[in-house]
Amino acid sequence: LARFCLRNGVQTFIVSWRNPTKSQREWGLTTYIEALKEAIEVVLSITGSKDLNLLGACSGGITTATLVGHYVASGEKKVNAFTQLVSVLDFELNTQVALFADEKTLEAAKRRSYQSGVLEGKDMAKVFAWMRPNDLIWNYWVNNYLLGNQPPAFDILYWNNDTTRLP
Repeated sequence: LARFCLRNGVQTFIVSWRNPTKSQREWGLTTYIEALKEAIEVVLSITGSKDLNLLGACSGGITTATLVGHYVASGEKKVNAFTQLVSVLDFELNTQVALFADEKTLEAAKRRSYQSGVLEGKDMAKVFAWMRPNDLIWNYWVNNYLLGNQPPAFDILYWNNDTTRLP
């Protein structure tokens, strides 16, 4: 996507989610939003523009959606257009995630995360995989392990293994 924008003359800036360590255990959504606000100010300063187009993906989409909501509520017009990619915005417990996460489980996960300093991305990936076990677990177990076939080259598999930690 970035390559497409650059090839078509769209000035492009990318902000990457910081992969936290134990020393950032106190970081929360506000920390990332403040960093994103600062990045937006820098981009606007560099470009001389009054607003920008914003794209948020995955956890970055949660951050950008929250910031855009803040901008709208405060009347700030810094975002011209906003695009979301694979961003979970419904945090109600009556969704598929509720199959694995009731209040007690979430509290235990928070305690474990705080004790270790971070929630490992591979642990979060397992939860998402179990939300679609036929597609993301059993299919590969049967094909690769039982039948001995080589795993197919598949971009989603790469993306699922490119995890990040959460503070």
